[in-house]
Amino acid sequence: MDKKIWENPTDAKFLDQSHVPFWFWNDKLEDEELIRQMKLMTGAGVKGVDPHIRSFFGNGYIGRYLGDDYFSNIKTVIDYKMKYDELLWIYDEVDWPSGTCSKTVTKDERYREYYLNIERIFIPAGKKFRAQLSFLTGFFPFRKRDSEADTPSGYNIAVIDAETLEPYDNKRYIQSGSLSSFSPDYEFKSDRDAIAFVIQVHTNAYDQDGDNQVSYINGEATEEFIKLTYEKYYDRFPDAFGTTLKCFFNDETRFANAIQWTEDFPGEFRKRKGYDILPKLYQLITPGIEAGRTRCDYLDVIAALYQENFFGKINKWCNDHKVGLSAHLLGEETLHGQTRYSGDYLRQNKYIYIPASDHLGKGIGSLNVKYTACGAHSYGMDNTAIEIFAGTGWNFTFEEYIRMVTWAFQQGMKTIINHGFFYSTRGERVNDWPPSTFFQWQDWERMKEANALTRRLHYAMTGGRPEADILIYNPIESFWFHYIPNQHFTHGFSRGPLLESEQAIKLDREMQLLMNGLSSENLDFDIIHKDAVENFRVKGSRICNKLNGQEFSILILPMCEILPIEMARLCNQYIDCGGVIVALDSIPTMAMPASCDSELNDIFNNIKSTKRFILLNVENKNVLYDEIRKVIPVPVSITAGTAKTINTNPAYGPYLIDPYIHDGEDLSGVLFVRYLKENRRNTLFMNYSDKPEAIEVGIKTPGEVPEVWNTFNGTISKAELINKTSDGYIVKLELPCNYGVFLISEI
Repeated sequence: MDKKIWENPTDAKFLDQSHVPFWFWNDKLEDEELIRQMKLMTGAGVKGVDPHIRSFFGNGYIGRYLGDDYFSNIKTVIDYKMKYDELLWIYDEVDWPSGTCSKTVTKDERYREYYLNIERIFIPAGKKFRAQLSFLTGFFPFRKRDSEADTPSGYNIAVIDAETLEPYDNKRYIQSGSLSSFSPDYEFKSDRDAIAFVIQVHTNAYDQDGDNQVSYINGEATEEFIKLTYEKYYDRFPDAFGTTLKCFFNDETRFANAIQWTEDFPGEFRKRKGYDILPKLYQLITPGIEAGRTRCDYLDVIAALYQENFFGKINKWCNDHKVGLSAHLLGEETLHGQTRYSGDYLRQNKYIYIPASDHLGKGIGSLNVKYTACGAHSYGMDNTAIEIFAGTGWNFTFEEYIRMVTWAFQQGMKTIINHGFFYSTRGERVNDWPPSTFFQWQDWERMKEANALTRRLHYAMTGGRPEADILIYNPIESFWFHYIPNQHFTHGFSRGPLLESEQAIKLDREMQLLMNGLSSENLDFDIIHKDAVENFRVKGSRICNKLNGQEFSILILPMCEILPIEMARLCNQYIDCGGVIVALDSIPTMAMPASCDSELNDIFNNIKSTKRFILLNVENKNVLYDEIRKVIPVPVSITAGTAKTINTNPAYGPYLIDPYIHDGEDLSGVLFVRYLKENRRNTLFMNYSDKPEAIEVGIKTPGEVPEVWNTFNGTISKAELINKTSDGYIVKLELPCNYGVFLISEI
């Protein structure tokens, strides 16, 4: 890295993308005022910006979104950015979630979110149950169809034995009417307790929240969104694409309802899984092995359709038009949230050029940001972004600002997106998730210092690869296996759906405790998941990410009862080449797909036969940490002083929050992460306590005494040498509060 750039990073154009705030367009816009505000940003070193239309209950933007006046304002911004060689992102929606084009896409009912409602009815022994029978497609049994191939096989009613969970044959209980055009009655009676499931397909009326519930698994809805939004920009400003206009930002997409559906889902499911989902739909809300495996297949397909039909289509359009795509979703903090809002959160990052996270409130220590970084790494992406500072309040201080920025970079973020820079604070606008960290902010005069710190962090932590020794499999399939969706919540609640399964609760909680525990011990990790397995290979006795060069010395399988066969095969190659695998609580016995169960069990019989396989109780975290330290290389360690962090909220309760507001969460102690760049190891130390800390650091290096690069003031100095060792040095570091320092060493 260039020391002159480190000392004065503001004019380094390649660092401009380190800081791209949302610019809340929340009033009547005037060109003169737009230019004045952009000059303020430029003066503070903020060379990127992302205009964001806000409505805030009628106290927001005055004008017609995507109208002539709106695009005239966009042209003013583009002209300014072109003149000063700065960059522009475009927020692709009014408010959020993205995908509706200001709630116009969903005026067409075909593009709204469709979902299943599965009603569960207990039928006591000897009691008669009657209902009207139809197919889920809306056609009645026995009505003639154009072809036998068109005849659906799924009824809207299923009945199972309450004890054995075995299904009854529906055909025995159909009472056909005298006219074939009538729907037949369904009449059930048994001398055993039974459970009936009545399944209906729903969508919301446009004036009852259907206006913003677009279907993210319906590719035609996405194409309509692209046509009404993205193509409008290209029609007017084609020369800006790829030059000034660098990226579109897509905000907070998520499923509103628990059980997603589209008209063509049964066909898509059969194509991908090889069997008919329709007769098994009731299993989406029932316990048991067969039901769990059906649920795994269902959610696997839902997650794939979301990835392909929403992000995949937008990504292709952006690639074709030479711009990037950045996006954040919802509920990344937990396996419960990842399942409920996106099927499988990590795989949604595949088609996002700059994966992003959202962080509300001023608390730190949650896993949402780390999950986003791991999702990016799994697809070989270095750039990431974080929407941050919303809801921190007007008393938010400069010291809190730079502390949060440093934490975000330590978790793997590379671009700071302020939420937000307010164009106006007139009237109620001042209360739109404050503060504005723009000229209205009490510490705006210090933004140039904050921007320089952000640029230095971006400089030191991009263009190389993160160095973590531990690879964790994200056990989403095992969570799916036990997960029973709660159908009574959509979104916008403070404490929402509870998990019903004790095993799902334990899995979600222990995964959070595992990740936060490793971080607190300064044992950095990354995550692998099913969709990204193809991006990893075995290299010697390590697992290597083929796309970014990361290498891992140990693999952890946390509570994995069910494992995709491609991951099991990677495990087998890894153990055969000398790798170390730690399984927590469970050894996988079920594969995805189920047809590969026998192969999976053969694989794990082989793995269990080696001395490099370790099975531990998931609650014995200290034993796990000891086993990890026996295996991994330790090129950097704290040998004296505070060597860990304490997290005040290492796991959430067994319920969803929408959205997670990270107040009351905090870290104390010292955290460090490593990043390899230009044959150097850049180790970022941060003191999260409320007073300075002095620590001693052991560092392995073949080179000279490491240097200390200060992220706040840009100074560079030799580390204070305490002792020379056989393979490096022990040095002393003075760690200030609120911002970090890099220890730079040769490798």
